[in-house]
Amino acid sequence: MKLALLIFSAGFLVIMPGKANGASFCYDETQDCGPNSWGGVCNTGRHQSPINFNISNDDLSKAEKVELYYSKDYGKNQAFILKNNGHTIQASVRADLTSTSFLQGGQGNLANKRYIFSQIHFHWGSKNNRGSEHKFNDAPHAMEGHFVHYSSEFSGTTEAIKSNQPNALAVFGVVYDVSNVPNAAFDPILKVLSNVKNSGHNTTGTNLNLLKLLPKQTERFYDFQYNGSLTTPDCAEVVLWNSIKNTEQISETQLQQFREVLDEQNKPMQEIFRPIQQLNNRKIQVYEFELTRGITQLKMEENGGIAENREIRLSVMICCKYNHKIKQLHSIPDLVFAFSSSAFLCIQFCSTKYI
Repeated sequence: MKLALLIFSAGFLVIMPGKANGASFCYDETQDCGPNSWGGVCNTGRHQSPINFNISNDDLSKAEKVELYYSKDYGKNQAFILKNNGHTIQASVRADLTSTSFLQGGQGNLANKRYIFSQIHFHWGSKNNRGSEHKFNDAPHAMEGHFVHYSSEFSGTTEAIKSNQPNALAVFGVVYDVSNVPNAAFDPILKVLSNVKNSGHNTTGTNLNLLKLLPKQTERFYDFQYNGSLTTPDCAEVVLWNSIKNTEQISETQLQQFREVLDEQNKPMQEIFRPIQQLNNRKIQVYEFELTRGITQLKMEENGGIAENREIRLSVMICCKYNHKIKQLHSIPDLVFAFSSSAFLCIQFCSTKYI
């Protein structure tokens, strides 16, 4: 069984770190603000993140194949806002951390739910052998990027977090290893990173491409999905995590630039990752994603009962591929069907040269 996952993007998102017991938090376990002192759900929760994935080749061979669709906007170069919030570096395309980008799934935990892409942030260490939050078979990576989305049921991340609903947020985690070759996808961020060396500073940049920050093997990659939490206080258990096993690269010189920015204590921002949390019998679902360009427009133009928009033809193709019965045609909401003749359109397009 395949899962159709539709991504629509013009931006990205990252979670704003919260407070530990009303005070600023930190990652230094020797300080009172460190992870051992994070209170509330951070201490009492049973579905905390990050976690370690114990995996085998057998797990990968049994992974359910999933088609992941993305829009052309997801791969566009975009203007962005870069911020040093004292705990990490985050990038967004809007000051309010919203965007016109969203993803939508056909089945599983993402089924018929739209997640809006808000921002991206990173976690890293002082050495190349640590820095990522999630681990695979106890092996850390030098950096981890979190692509954060909130459910369209909410106005933004703040409302989603306050809801305490298990899947209010969907986060895709990408791990990066150190390479001798620079990763050009980071260039837009690094070009303006010095402008936000100090905590609380913001700047703007151009030409950030989300798609290029994903692993280059994204034509086919492994995704480990589980229900978890924010990895910063107040550690709300509202996240549907999607941790990608395939790695991307960053050079030593590039990573060092991140390590030189200052935290809210005016110290170099290093070791900014939460320790591994207990799994507590949670179920981990493994998918093999196949990345395919999908729909970019949701307009329907009618000419003699036939939609002329090529993007919509692609929408209808997806409809025909995954919804063979007429009664199922409306199971992917708001994508194709703008009027009651939708079933006729799907049948007609499925038999035309456009499909």
